[in-house]
Amino acid sequence: MRTPNRNFFQDRDFFLHLLELELKRSLRYQSFTSVLLVDVPANRERGLGRTATFLERVVTSLSSQIRETDIIGSTREDTITVILLNCDKRSTSEVANRVSCWTSQYFGSNGNDGISGSRLGVGAACFPTHATDCEHLLSTAAEMLETSRRAV
Repeated sequence: MRTPNRNFFQDRDFFLHLLELELKRSLRYQSFTSVLLVDVPANRERGLGRTATFLERVVTSLSSQIRETDIIGSTREDTITVILLNCDKRSTSEVANRVSCWTSQYFGSNGNDGISGSRLGVGAACFPTHATDCEHLLSTAAEMLETSRRAV
């Protein structure tokens, strides 16, 4: 499958390897790296799957909300994961808010492909502020994603 963005990686293991490398780089250079989780659910009510074309459209649109150097991939089903390089807690919160507004606008009340924006969430966590390793960072972001889903 053609990737919609040169910084989009669908191979989970490779993406996790990239995240590990970026966290090591952050530790070495005493900088921040954050992870953003964005819901991209399949529309099971209408029988629509998460097709490659739909995923490409979402990633292309999401790419306009982040920097070119940020890395997009997937670590869990129905979720896009973004590695935000050199992004501290405050900046991560700003990006999460911007992406959250984007998901509401992109999917709307009964938006593209019949997916409701009200069921979507965005979660984020910052290294080393929220977590000091890859697994804990993703876990913290997932907790924030669940909190975001419940708050809508």
